[in-house]
Amino acid sequence: MPRLVSNRLTLRRFKITDAPALARITNDQLVLRNLLRTSCPYTVDDARTKIRRFQGKNLPVWAIDNGQLIGLIGLAGEFGLWLGRSAWARGYGEEAARLVIDHAFTHMNMPVLHANPISDNKSSHRLMQKLGFRKIGRAQSLCAQRNRMVSLVRYELRNPFHLETG
Repeated sequence: MPRLVSNRLTLRRFKITDAPALARITNDQLVLRNLLRTSCPYTVDDARTKIRRFQGKNLPVWAIDNGQLIGLIGLAGEFGLWLGRSAWARGYGEEAARLVIDHAFTHMNMPVLHANPISDNKSSHRLMQKLGFRKIGRAQSLCAQRNRMVSLVRYELRNPFHLETG
């Protein structure tokens, strides 16, 4: 998985030494409430397990780094990201997302990206719109943090450069 770089950010492979920072960022109730299957409290051991999974399966998941770990972004199953609260409202999500979308479309030749944010996560919906994703429907999923079923908005972004083969 290549390192992706913008003016302010480096998207890189996770290192096991990122576990304490990942746990700190993730263990915030305002972050956790929008993650469907993340344990609470989210411990350093949970973070180590997740990082080892990323590494072991070579999943396309990057650490978002601006000199320190501020979040994660990936394409494991669907397009998704989360940022620590200190990084909110600074354009980091859009900047990281554009790097990953460009990589997914130009280097991985992915035909389409899917994202499924919780319906009341307004920040994620604004980001999806800025990035050009379009709404394609709704779904339901159990949210461990909220201990109930939640409504999701389904989005897709098609690769304008994808060439069908075969």
